[in-house]
Amino acid sequence: MKKNHIGKTIGYILFISLAIINLYPLIFSIFCSFKSNLEIFKSFTALPQQFRYQNYITAWNVGRIGRYFLNTIILAASTIIVTAFVGALASYILSKFTVKAKSTIHFFFISGLMIPIQAVLIPLSYIFGKLGIMNNYPMLVLLYSAFCLPMTILILTGFMKSIPSELEEATVMDGANAFQVFTKVILPLTMPGIISVSIFNFIQVWNNLLFPLIFISDKNKGTISMGLLAFFGEYSTDYSASMAGICLTTIPIIIAYVLFQEKIEDGLISGAIKG
Repeated sequence: MKKNHIGKTIGYILFISLAIINLYPLIFSIFCSFKSNLEIFKSFTALPQQFRYQNYITAWNVGRIGRYFLNTIILAASTIIVTAFVGALASYILSKFTVKAKSTIHFFFISGLMIPIQAVLIPLSYIFGKLGIMNNYPMLVLLYSAFCLPMTILILTGFMKSIPSELEEATVMDGANAFQVFTKVILPLTMPGIISVSIFNFIQVWNNLLFPLIFISDKNKGTISMGLLAFFGEYSTDYSASMAGICLTTIPIIIAYVLFQEKIEDGLISGAIKG
């Protein structure tokens, strides 16, 4: 009993320490977002002497947060829809159908996890420039989706393999075709996994800076990550406004996790067990 008590105590200390380490950057950003640049340089750990709410107004106007916020939402939502639809269909075929070279096709999709984004930037920028498709949202959505598909297929395939074939056979006996089986049986049962991967795909698109920075030159089509660069000049940096901008950009991620926390955790646990 004493050993178990010591083990629990060590575990609690470890988890509390990890929570503090992860929460510290967010708390640091919130405190600094209400300070002046002079206060930040003087003592970045101290509380603000006077709460400067105008930092958020500056961040909203200078960083064009409102415009870039809408642009990023459009890109993220479009990527989630495309990735969920294509990933679910591909996972359904790979998990439930007998296809020639199925393992090779599956490996082809999963191998995308091993390709870093930086490795394709130069050839993609050259191709996009030659084809004249810069500042093009549909092409950027397809590009995002291509990098989100490997993880989506990896997780959803494990979900669909665990679905009993008797359910599909019963639906076929009722006169349903393959697509109806997919929409009425497979898709509803795979929804926890789809929600989980959609949240991670949303975060990946929301935080991505390289793609919009290289493939979007029109300022009206910029993303939220590009807006934060407005506070970093060649000779000076507005740290107060940049911290306020960072706080504004993290709000959607926090809201999304709070709203879908149970579904994300259920999806990850179920995927780990079923996969």
